[in-house]
Amino acid sequence: MSALPLNLAVTTAQGALLAPEKFQQTLIDNLRDALLRDNHPPCLLRAPTGAGKTLMLARVLADVSAERDVVWLWFVPFVNLVAQTLDAIKSNAADLTPLLLTHGRNQDAEAGQVLISTAQAVAKAQWRNKGYNADGDDDTRTLAEWIARARVQGLRLGMIVDEAHIALDKTTEFGKFTQWLNPDYLLMATATPKDQRLLEFLAGAGMSSYESFAVSRSDVVNARLNKQYIEAIIYDLRHGMHDVIDLKRTVLRQAWARNQALKAALANAGIPLTPLLLVQVGNGDKTVEDAERDLIELCNIPPHAIGKHSADAPDPVLMAAIANDSSKEVLIFKQSAGTGFDAPRAFVLASTKVVNDADFAMQFIGRVMRVAAALRARFSSAEAIPASFNTAYIYLADAEAQQGFEYAVAAASRVKSELEGQTEKLVQRQTQNGAIVFSNCPTPQYPLGYDIGLPRNDNAPSVAMEHPSGYAVARQGHQDDLFSGQDDLLDQVITVATTSADIPAAPASVVELKATLRENGIAVYPRKRDARNLPTALKRERRPQMLAMSQLSRTVAQALPLAEALQSKAIDAALHHLRATEQRTELNSRAMHLAEVAIVTDRSALAREARLALRRLPQVEEADIRDILNTLAERIQPALQLALDDARDEITLRRLARDAANWIAKSEADRLAEALHEIIALQAQLEDAGRLPDAMLFPTELPLPQSAKNIYGVMPPSVDTLLQVEQILLPDERKWLRDKEWRWDDDALYCGGFDQSFSLNGEELPFAKALDRSEFVAWWHRNPPGGGKAYAVRLVRGEHKHFFYPDFIVCLEHDPGDEPLIRLIETKQDVKDAARKARHIPAYYGKVLFLTKDQERLRWVKDDGSLGENVDLADLHELRDWLRLHSPDSQNLGSVAKGGACR
Repeated sequence: MSALPLNLAVTTAQGALLAPEKFQQTLIDNLRDALLRDNHPPCLLRAPTGAGKTLMLARVLADVSAERDVVWLWFVPFVNLVAQTLDAIKSNAADLTPLLLTHGRNQDAEAGQVLISTAQAVAKAQWRNKGYNADGDDDTRTLAEWIARARVQGLRLGMIVDEAHIALDKTTEFGKFTQWLNPDYLLMATATPKDQRLLEFLAGAGMSSYESFAVSRSDVVNARLNKQYIEAIIYDLRHGMHDVIDLKRTVLRQAWARNQALKAALANAGIPLTPLLLVQVGNGDKTVEDAERDLIELCNIPPHAIGKHSADAPDPVLMAAIANDSSKEVLIFKQSAGTGFDAPRAFVLASTKVVNDADFAMQFIGRVMRVAAALRARFSSAEAIPASFNTAYIYLADAEAQQGFEYAVAAASRVKSELEGQTEKLVQRQTQNGAIVFSNCPTPQYPLGYDIGLPRNDNAPSVAMEHPSGYAVARQGHQDDLFSGQDDLLDQVITVATTSADIPAAPASVVELKATLRENGIAVYPRKRDARNLPTALKRERRPQMLAMSQLSRTVAQALPLAEALQSKAIDAALHHLRATEQRTELNSRAMHLAEVAIVTDRSALAREARLALRRLPQVEEADIRDILNTLAERIQPALQLALDDARDEITLRRLARDAANWIAKSEADRLAEALHEIIALQAQLEDAGRLPDAMLFPTELPLPQSAKNIYGVMPPSVDTLLQVEQILLPDERKWLRDKEWRWDDDALYCGGFDQSFSLNGEELPFAKALDRSEFVAWWHRNPPGGGKAYAVRLVRGEHKHFFYPDFIVCLEHDPGDEPLIRLIETKQDVKDAARKARHIPAYYGKVLFLTKDQERLRWVKDDGSLGENVDLADLHELRDWLRLHSPDSQNLGSVAKGGACR
């Protein structure tokens, strides 16, 4: 067996342990819950470059592996991503065991193993023709043998496909391998929001549907993981210049000038960060050395400031070492090594290779999109980062784009399209030196400084330095270069002089606001004014602020069931009668003897553990803990007295009872917590939620389907539709989609934006359409989950500290002609969670109806988690019958303001 490369042989994690951002943890939780469902779907994670896909996938695998016995096969598209993935799992999922597939298949399969490989390594027709039993021998187990052994052991198979838009294709060998493997769990990740091949693969693999989980680039930018802006610069040589201009050297010079300008600006701002210029060259024997020579001769860069990766085979460890060495200001690498490493110091990338491969955007953008730790430490929000520090600059020497006017236009269009596919909408501008800039920055940026040129040392004597490459480099006070006599323009965008009159003022009225929204490509969907019993603000619950916790604590302690076995165990602990197995071995004969013996209880440790458990109860303080322990001690004391062989004095009896109470509290803390949550929920207080938006906003270019009964007249957007927003609107245009209340002297308008919290999944959309068709439904509203919307309806949970946000708010007639009442409906995949949430019945809304999909039917969930009758989506009469049976005692709709200022 061949030796492992050093970077794959190291078993200790080399990367940093990362704490998930809020959006990452939400995706981790949602993906885990989907995979743990009995009827779990294939899952697709759509996240832009730099969003932390590997971290999220690793944590999902760890969470699922904690509940299920699964072995995982993780496939990446490029060999240099193998080491990066291996280290990321070691660093952030210590409960998993990552291995190379080539070595792991010779080991016994164990739950939690993650075998990592490239997709190409298994995409072999010869293997497929032999049932993937083709490469085995006495020392090597075939993949088919390893999988068969894993399944015999009762292990499930999970498959992860990173960068799925590259690997998964129904016509490729890897696609056929996936269909042969038929994994129990399929988890895919992609950074590409537009991909038809992925959908075709799923259909070809016999998968009728999948569940998509997405994060927008805005979320990643707001978490300061991605730079907000991107500028791609190509050079327009359409006026007879292509025969006399060296584009590659032009790109190197302009990119270095930009990098030096950023270096000066960062120093002036007091930010300890040396920017790194990335130079990507084509594959070849001398491409790295040629670029190095150009940088030294043209830009006067000291050789020691240049790092190089000359090998064709990628070495992520070497690349990372150079990227993190602040003495290096340039890193030159070949196209074949362009992925699989991070360089947060990089703001500028210069590519001298021809741009004609399908993976153009993925190869380029990820290298310069990260935000350096120094910027994250200095600026507390993405908006606080100056645009110049929050921009990724990509300089392209696309030789194909210089072959005539028509081809140049087509090539520029291709660059723009591919960049948009990986980031978001870009606009085209012209620079003063003839370059074309594609950027999502809303207004042309001014140069970082007009006095920052290429670095020169006018006083330095002329010297000749021997360079490691073998050629001499002449250094003198001023070195003429390719562009001698030309100003050092940082590809400054041509600007038009503006006056104060050109700066847009805030809208002065509702009419002006709507006109401004139209100009920015935003459609307005007003809330219906004629919907029956639709309030301006819905009702929600909150926990009681001032509770007599002492009384509640005593109540739950008094009501806690004390089984005979529990009491016996607690008394044994108090009397040091707990039993353990003693093993004695006679050393000469090796004879072993086992015996049950009593062990001594550490009273202090027992008391400490009991208090730690009780401190985790909701809303309790030290006095409440004492009340709980005193109540439990009083309850156990009669049984304790019966168990004693002799009479004890009162002080000893109380001490023993207290020890037994500590054992009970430690053992039953979870049941005490549930009981407290339940009793607190019974005292939940009703209050008005925030005001419902007068109108919802969404891009005009993404029209939403009409809805007869939705309060805004449209179906909320799907996840896939939401992913297109960033390709439609620029960042400043997207700011109009934020929730905001506009106020004028005599008027006001509260606008909200449709976002991920409103999206409907594959089970919710048919139900929403059924509500539209129902004659007894007055209106319905998609309730956004979580605490992000002040107008969301939330309920106190009877068994948990978190709130519960039902999916649908439906106003309907329980009987024909009745006044419609507002009810709550939740669509659930996890019936156990439904049973837990159903323990609290809100007095105002009445019992919540939980629905779940049972194969192709929709059924309501009983309180014990079992399934009830079918719900026919054709007429929903079973739904109305259930809601009528569990209607609230009273719902005073008259006390809530109706209608609203929907203009």
